[in-house]
Amino acid sequence: MHLQSFVVRNFRRLREITIDLATDATVFVGANNSGKTSAMHIFEYFLAKSAKFSVHDFGAESWQKFDVFDPAVENSALPTITLDLWFSVDDANLHRVIDLLPDLEWTQSAPVGVRLSFEPKDPIDLYANFRTMCDEPGSWPMGLHDYLRKRLSTEYHVAYYKLDHRDKDKQPAQRLERGKEILHSIIRVDLLQAQRHLADEDQLGRGEDLSRTLGRYYEHHLDKPEVAPDALQALSDSEKNLNAHFAGVFGSVVGQLNKLGYPGLTNPELVIKAELGGERLLTSSGTQVHYVVPGSTAITLPDRYNGLGFKNLIYMVVEILAAHQARKSIAVARPPVHLIMIEEPESHLHAQLQQVFIRQLQTLVTGPDAAGTQFVLTTHSSHIVYENFKSIRYFARIDDQGPFHYSEVRDLSVFYGETADDTRKFLLQYLKLTHCDLFFADAVILAEGNVERLLLPLLIAKFCPRLEASHLTILELGGAFSHRFKELVHFLGLRCLIITDIDSVRPEGHHKACTTDVAGAITANPTLKTWIPCEQTIDALLTAGPARLVDPASAKVRVAYQTLHKVSWNGDSKEIAGRTFEEALAFENLEWSQDDANKDFMLQVGQAARDGELGPLLQAIFDKIRDTLDKTAFALTLIEKDVNWNCPAYLQEGLNWLADQLHGTDALPAAAGGGDESAS
Repeated sequence: MHLQSFVVRNFRRLREITIDLATDATVFVGANNSGKTSAMHIFEYFLAKSAKFSVHDFGAESWQKFDVFDPAVENSALPTITLDLWFSVDDANLHRVIDLLPDLEWTQSAPVGVRLSFEPKDPIDLYANFRTMCDEPGSWPMGLHDYLRKRLSTEYHVAYYKLDHRDKDKQPAQRLERGKEILHSIIRVDLLQAQRHLADEDQLGRGEDLSRTLGRYYEHHLDKPEVAPDALQALSDSEKNLNAHFAGVFGSVVGQLNKLGYPGLTNPELVIKAELGGERLLTSSGTQVHYVVPGSTAITLPDRYNGLGFKNLIYMVVEILAAHQARKSIAVARPPVHLIMIEEPESHLHAQLQQVFIRQLQTLVTGPDAAGTQFVLTTHSSHIVYENFKSIRYFARIDDQGPFHYSEVRDLSVFYGETADDTRKFLLQYLKLTHCDLFFADAVILAEGNVERLLLPLLIAKFCPRLEASHLTILELGGAFSHRFKELVHFLGLRCLIITDIDSVRPEGHHKACTTDVAGAITANPTLKTWIPCEQTIDALLTAGPARLVDPASAKVRVAYQTLHKVSWNGDSKEIAGRTFEEALAFENLEWSQDDANKDFMLQVGQAARDGELGPLLQAIFDKIRDTLDKTAFALTLIEKDVNWNCPAYLQEGLNWLADQLHGTDALPAAAGGGDESAS
């Protein structure tokens, strides 16, 4: 039996999301403040002994509904927060869900659902209580929303309803009086939060050191030794015996750490030692984690002398094992589903250890008692994400449909199954090799090549500083491969600027590269031919208006390629577009690029061409860039030397468009539910 999916409604920025869970591990990703953490915390809020909701946990769209509520008005209703849980049931656990079956027509191939609803106990009484307070002298409350800021826990409660899979959107009519008891007999949820506050050097702070963590694990889950009658008079002997005992009972924990690469060849070995005072002999608080100094078998140091990375790793392993043991220890009606939720496991872990952790996570909990264990992780680590593409659930921030921001969830297993094999393989290989932060960025820029990738930070700083406040991911793809990202960009709903080259070639023969003013020239760029603007001739590309540069399937995607620019030389002038970024830069800074003072930028051509007419000069620049220019050295020189030059117009327009796309998001207030820590 396992949790197949869950639906969240009206919780912070989660207006209505449905998340399908893998039977092993599911990874939540998304930009900051996209709702990842909220999708975890709602379990904690609903399944705690008492509901932890505040009025600020309701979606921002609900706040006005509180103040206009009037039970005398037809269809007036108070907002609720709901969590629907859908379980897949096996034969062994069918008896546990009898009370949840919608009717006798239910078949075992269908899921079983229960709704948890945080709702008013009695809307009429609530309103009467509010009106009574309004009649009291004083300025509080200013409205029903204000009243519930202080009285929510007394006016609202959690109610339970059975659901019918044949009509998942139907409001449940049948309430479960034993809903809480039934649910707790089916599922156990353990949340390992990101704010772990592991102690480093200051033991007097708020931090929790590993000794306490392992001490709790020992106290609750491991066998205790028999203490000799004279132990109180022989503390050193008891310490020796306890150390041997700890080595035995903690052996499995250390063994689990070995699966994650700890201690490895150079890291200190972990040992558990007794540190006894007479009053602590029989308690786990008399234990300390020590590390054996490398190269020594006798010298040990307390755990505060080791780095935070391994502390975090050991802490997570122990907490996962403790959660597993706690579930195992339930002798009667042990929940068949165990959801272990881990926030940002990458904290303090280097890249390789992050990969090992997610790869080996499932092996930490093994054996018959591990059946039904599902892991859910939130992460900002690309190293964790790309270990299993199908496990990703992407939280997309939606902020272009009205004043209130909300999120939608995209299931990458669906994308994986619906994408052509060659495209899927390319994407998986590229994303794994680059470890880019595509899933965590505000926007993505698909750059033509190495020069554009190197120069984009400089271009943004000099010509579009508004973008410096945004989290951008830059992928170097080129026009030959950018179109491979079309389906993924559309699926995720990403804001995307494609910076590419017009790549003019002759229409005949082997399509040899040529300047853009050659009659009948066509483009060799697959992105321009098959994605945006879906044109092949250079004339059509150069006359395409601004509207044609935006993806007709998504207003969040735009292409930027070289455009016509008027250039003048020795009294002659014409309109021409560069074929590449380097040409566009040279053409649109013609005097600068041919000035002797700027010859270090390697765009200057021979004296004969500079003394002649405009046409031969442009051809000479084209030939030099194509045949002899070291483009990487050219880019690095631009970065190194702080001189004035004009940004090519097509790049300026593209960057401004992207800044306009992001500016609205940055300017609007944060979503309901607080800052990123509470709503991400």
